[in-house]
Amino acid sequence: MPSTEKSSDNDKIVPFPAKMEYHATVHDLPTDERPRERLQHHGPRALSNAELLAIILRTGTTRDNVLELAGKLLAKYSGLGGLMRADFIEICNEYGLGSAKTAQLKAALEIGRRLGMLQSDEKYQFRAGYLRCCSLPVHTSWTGFRTALY
Repeated sequence: MPSTEKSSDNDKIVPFPAKMEYHATVHDLPTDERPRERLQHHGPRALSNAELLAIILRTGTTRDNVLELAGKLLAKYSGLGGLMRADFIEICNEYGLGSAKTAQLKAALEIGRRLGMLQSDEKYQFRAGYLRCCSLPVHTSWTGFRTALY
């Protein structure tokens, strides 16, 4: 029940606002556990999807810090693929996500999608009859067996 205090003007009882429960933020984490600092010191591969998403979102809400918000989004949409497939308006309607954060999120996911397409397009290059690629080249023979080209 909210506390009350008497007002000196009219001797009316004025309720105090309910005391807010303390909510931990990313700034409350030790420096070496914060997503941006972990990215800086350990590289992007050391971070979870939630930590990477938290960096894109930048801030949380009054209910959830940015790491909690990122985790809830990933859980609700079954990962990054689900967020990619989700409609802009659907994500906008999530608590704490307006059009600006949704645009940032969708843009980052689209950059990742385009990068993935670019990498697969550039993975194999034909030059002078030879197959060059970043990984072990694979050839499908007429019999349907996959054989490595040496």
